Amino acid sequence: MADTLTETTVQQYDQLAARYEQLRRIHPDERTADQNTQLQDLNQKLAAILATPPAGYSLPKVAADLIDHAKVHGWLAQAQWTYPGFTGEPHVKVKVGRRLTEDERPLYRGTHWLFTLTWHSRDCSPGKVRKFGSGLAATPDNPALHDGPSIKAIRAVIADNPAPDAAPLALF
Repeated sequence: MADTLTETTVQQYDQLAARYEQLRRIHPDERTADQNTQLQDLNQKLAAILATPPAGYSLPKVAADLIDHAKVHGWLAQAQWTYPGFTGEPHVKVKVGRRLTEDERPLYRGTHWLFTLTWHSRDCSPGKVRKFGSGLAATPDNPALHDGPSIKAIRAVIADNPAPDAAPLALF
């Protein structure tokens, strides 16, 4: 017998993701204010679902520490696990970033910092994940996606470039 809670979460995710994609297909200039609000709401709901690890898994301490470090410095950060009902080997992507303020923009070619790191369960014992590759980065001085730096270097970039006290700008 299937787990009712899991079925419900899977169904909820599928419905939210379908509506999200439907709204994203509308050109931004043609979306109504209500549609933009719906997109933001759907994005938050989907992010909350994806932040939940699959049964038996947890976020690696180094990933959780990076997310905490980013948030303390005013950056946006989130963990995105494989979607509910995924039957392959689970993985988690950790994204940290922030957009530049208007005052910062003249200093750079790009518009934001974004670091994406992945931990994968491939060839690991059940419930374990390990870092996969170097990750990806897009930075104000190098806006094209490129190989990311080490976690230690990412933490240094975050500490050296805290977000201003103003309300955070949406990144994801």
